[in-house]
Amino acid sequence: MRSRREIVGSGLGIFAALAFRGGGAFGNTPGAAKGIAAGGGRGVDSGCPPSGGLPIETTSPQAVLPSSAPTTMVRGLPFMPWYTGDNFPGLDHPAVPPDCFEEGIPTPTEDVDVVVVGGGISGLASAYLLRDHNPVLIEMADRCGGAARGEMWNGIPYSLGNAYVITPDEGTFLDQIYSELGMDEAVRVDAGDAPIELNGIILDGFFDGEGIDPELLPALEKYREVVTYMANELYPEIPLPGGDDQWIRDLDQLTLKQDIEQRMDMEVPDLLAGAIQAYCYSSFAAGWDEISAASGWNFLAAEEFGRWVTPGGNSFMAQRMWETLAALDADVDEPCRPYHVRGGCRVVDVRPLPFGREQVTYHDSYGNCHAIRAKHVVMACPKFLCKHILHHLSDRDFEKYEAISRLEYRAYLVANVLLDQPVKRDFYDIFLLGDGRFPMSEVEAQQRSAVCDVLAGNYTRASAPESGSDVLTLYWPLPFDFGRWTLLIGTGWQGYAESLSGQIRKMLKMLDVPTSAVKQVRMTRWGHAMPISSPGLIGDGYCEQMQHPMDQRVWFVQQDNWALPAVENCLLDAKTYTDQIAALL
Repeated sequence: MRSRREIVGSGLGIFAALAFRGGGAFGNTPGAAKGIAAGGGRGVDSGCPPSGGLPIETTSPQAVLPSSAPTTMVRGLPFMPWYTGDNFPGLDHPAVPPDCFEEGIPTPTEDVDVVVVGGGISGLASAYLLRDHNPVLIEMADRCGGAARGEMWNGIPYSLGNAYVITPDEGTFLDQIYSELGMDEAVRVDAGDAPIELNGIILDGFFDGEGIDPELLPALEKYREVVTYMANELYPEIPLPGGDDQWIRDLDQLTLKQDIEQRMDMEVPDLLAGAIQAYCYSSFAAGWDEISAASGWNFLAAEEFGRWVTPGGNSFMAQRMWETLAALDADVDEPCRPYHVRGGCRVVDVRPLPFGREQVTYHDSYGNCHAIRAKHVVMACPKFLCKHILHHLSDRDFEKYEAISRLEYRAYLVANVLLDQPVKRDFYDIFLLGDGRFPMSEVEAQQRSAVCDVLAGNYTRASAPESGSDVLTLYWPLPFDFGRWTLLIGTGWQGYAESLSGQIRKMLKMLDVPTSAVKQVRMTRWGHAMPISSPGLIGDGYCEQMQHPMDQRVWFVQQDNWALPAVENCLLDAKTYTDQIAALL
């Protein structure tokens, strides 16, 4: 499995492209570059054109919580009274605020080599790899990081979204960039099977038969054999490795359920099927009968290599890249040099200009419009936004437009439970099967939607256990198309908080933690969730069409390049396309 849980969604008419502004920062982040000027003020006294971006220090992927925060009691537990994460500014279309074009096309006030649209992991990585070319990164949310954002409470950094990466192969690009970012020095490796909760009991050896009917043992043994084979002998690399990859394309035509059933050559018992489904819901926000076998095995088999966990999950990686970019503006003697990181700014239009340039128009948090002339534009935002931002995309590249239109997305909710005492049990991820009757269809998932797994937010022990604090991170996928609506409506928050209260009490009992230890529950919504890794998207060439550059000027780097919610894919595509950009500059 690759890293976790990402953002942005589909369908639902005009709501398909709802804007998502990230929740505001709660304070400055330790380690941020010093001497960084406020984005909105750049050029006010110098005569330089203002960037309109928020002060850089407030755009940090990791936010420090204040010593006290407002709470609302819900069924006896203290909740932050609203969501973090996506902050929908109403039901307006995100792409083109009309005031940017009331007086015609804005005139560019800057000329730059590269503009990166989107400040999640894909955008941060692209700008980081192009840092010698003075990139301008524009992020619609107040804070960078996307689904890799994190928070810090009582010295404990924890994730609001994706939480780990797979152990990299030595000497690869991933191994190199992780080392470059200092992840290898901060990592704690989680290896082996994740524990399974069944009927309130945590089973460390579920896949070895612990706590289950002996009649299930042959199926468990066969399943383990298949997983080991796929990991060591037939692992489907995504991005496609080139060469003879037709077998991966063929594998992509099947659902994961179909392929597992064929390879096991036996009926999959309900309990094992439920465990596989829990994994798929947690990792893809979609069932094993919805995702392709190539995508499913790309995740499932990779788990055999172990998981790299850094403090704050993947916000550690995002923070390190952000710090490098922020430092580009520290102690700079050129007052009119473009301001590199511009948070709270929404790109509304990208269109070609004469002489091999692109114009990027964006709307800032102060209500102003700006235009930049660029040699290259990296579209690191989700594809459903690209479809609206790229001017007349259907005319410019109809095949790309059609390919993007095939993508569908799901929503996600993440909850962090802040505790004033440490959790005694040492674990990373526990999957929750409850009574064993796990939802096996979209209809059942909607009827019995619940938290799929719980992570130890302080797994790396970045804050010592004796500090008296801990964090549990709960992952609640919404593997049904209506899920986005439930996060949009105003009453949704109360319903989710009430449901979480009961689920949290059960988890605390399971982990032998009193409910009195809960200081706050913080819910983070990702209204546009992971891209659904549907069969055929890779095999039929739609993914390649979506990411194919336009005119060698507009490039595409995002998790949905491969319809696969994996940080590794973001990084690998960033490397591929930034290398090409650098060669052209």
